[in-house]
Amino acid sequence: MEIREAVPADASRIHDIALTSWMDTYEEIYSERSKAHFVQEAYPQEEVVRAIRTAEEARGEYFNVGLIDGEIVGFIHAIDVEGTWEIVRLYVLPKYQQNGIGRRLIRELELQGASPIEVYVESRNYKARHFLTSYGFKEISETTEEVFGQVEPVTRLQRIY
Repeated sequence: MEIREAVPADASRIHDIALTSWMDTYEEIYSERSKAHFVQEAYPQEEVVRAIRTAEEARGEYFNVGLIDGEIVGFIHAIDVEGTWEIVRLYVLPKYQQNGIGRRLIRELELQGASPIEVYVESRNYKARHFLTSYGFKEISETTEEVFGQVEPVTRLQRIY
């Protein structure tokens, strides 16, 4: 597996990975209406390109992709929020999950100097919560958030070194 910085030409693939992974993960959590709204509103390619360009230009932002045999199969996007790195996007295609790709993406973020790291995840996303806690993240708090017209509990996790 290879990890590299995302480039604008990756935007279409990143968009596809986000949609595929999100729909797989949240199939049972979100309503059909919320899922349809997500597909229409989330991860427009121009927004992905903007995020990649911002990460390229800024020291307080990372946007990396994970590749297997030259194909992008996952990505991570993190930003520095007043000294704490927040993972805002972390997706791996379902067929490549549980193969260490997510761990490698987070580890690369750590190697690039990100610490501490926080992430917010829907509380009913048990797969992501298990993955993160198995990697050493601790659950800090829970709140609610409106996501695409649906109110969901959200868990805040943090990893401190």
